[in-house]
Amino acid sequence: MASAPPLACAGWPHASVGGLDDARAKSSDANVRDGWTIRRRVALRFRLLRLALCCGGQHPTVHDPRCRHTHDPQRPPSVVTSPRADAAHLHRRLSDLLNMARPLRVQLDRRSERAIRGGHPWLWPDVLSHAPREPRAGEVVELLDALGTPMGIALADGTLRPGAPALRVLTLDERPPPLEKLLLRRLARARELRQRLIEPETTAFRLVNGEGDELPGLVIDRFGGVLVVRPDSAGWEAHERALVQALRSEGGGRIESIILRPKGGESRLLWGTEPPDSVVVVEHGRKYRVRPGYGQKTGFFLDQRDNRSTVQRLVRRGDNALDLFCFTGGFSTALAVGGAGHVTSVDLAASILSDVQGQLELNGYPLAQHTPVAADIFKWLPERARTKGAKYDVVVCDPPALSHKKADLPNARKAYRRLHEALAPVVTRGGLLVTASCTARLSADDLLEDAIAGLRTGGRRVSRELLRSGAGADHPVLPSLPHLRYLSCLVLALD
Repeated sequence: MASAPPLACAGWPHASVGGLDDARAKSSDANVRDGWTIRRRVALRFRLLRLALCCGGQHPTVHDPRCRHTHDPQRPPSVVTSPRADAAHLHRRLSDLLNMARPLRVQLDRRSERAIRGGHPWLWPDVLSHAPREPRAGEVVELLDALGTPMGIALADGTLRPGAPALRVLTLDERPPPLEKLLLRRLARARELRQRLIEPETTAFRLVNGEGDELPGLVIDRFGGVLVVRPDSAGWEAHERALVQALRSEGGGRIESIILRPKGGESRLLWGTEPPDSVVVVEHGRKYRVRPGYGQKTGFFLDQRDNRSTVQRLVRRGDNALDLFCFTGGFSTALAVGGAGHVTSVDLAASILSDVQGQLELNGYPLAQHTPVAADIFKWLPERARTKGAKYDVVVCDPPALSHKKADLPNARKAYRRLHEALAPVVTRGGLLVTASCTARLSADDLLEDAIAGLRTGGRRVSRELLRSGAGADHPVLPSLPHLRYLSCLVLALD
């Protein structure tokens, strides 16, 4: 009868399952008999681990014929000490694998515990300094307080970058539910809040705003029947299936497609039918054609929805209006629908000005009353100021973020002052200036200070601050994270 294939254990390359009893009978050496006994126990208990070691290159010359990986026969043989040593090595490897399978527990110091109990949802890489291992991306980590008592769970980002959170706290329940149930509960709560905040005819809004909806690092925007998921890290990407199931259950309304837009990656379909290149959404009576999952953010600046409605209310029929940094025409459309006699849209990228024209056509605005301009606004404004009669009753200025780091903020503030200095000559006497900033760490007070200083240098005075606002109510923010209120919008009346 043919013998079974040889088992792959370092130090015993010629052993076989069928030959164990024969080998034992032929040997009278007690040590050898003990060795064969150990050999058989190792073979039976660690067969899967032997395959992992074979494929991992731990014992390159001891190759299991059942393994399909390629092994280099020219590599020198492994040094084998004894069967007992080999068994101990296998046991250590198995312990390592079991340790990876166990839930990771991280004990916090008193400072971190106080911050988390105070509502801060982030933990920094230093809390992992005493952890048995680094967490994997998307791993649910158990949190222990300073006394070692369970206090909740957190989601691991998967990267340990300075200044970036390593863990995002999901709940402080001592007996937390599984992540799938937690997702369902939080999504249901977020959907119910939007039903209260958003009028039924508006079909584009933010369904989940990360930390503000107790799902830190996760943003979900809705464009009609298309949902765009934008995780802030790889942590949520590891739970795509759970996200899809939760959204299909608690996303609200009819969902046709769910798109994932990973940070720094290409958008891809997670579930449903492949969406069209563009969809038409409605916002306070205005229509917009957007491309879900492409362009800036998730496809459209939903955070400015309420400010666009404010502009639509403020403009008077026949006003000459100017939209600077117009992008795809969000504010230009609001000005047109509000009744402006003429709208000028200016942006550096000439390719997107056709999108602005399309938005105005979609809303029935005559294109003869619209002037698209592709130009560097910092250069275009001084040239426009020298043109006779180039004055505007309503000016909207919504530049992109001028800094992303705290160290760059002073230069950003200088740029805001130069920009408002250039704006001074083009606003009519008694006209309105709507100025916005999405620069992180620039508060509304800072923006107002820079606007007043720049306009004063340009020879104009702010007579009244009419309105101050930020992102819409569908972008909630935790009180413990006020710096996440990144958007400021001011309506100023000029003498």
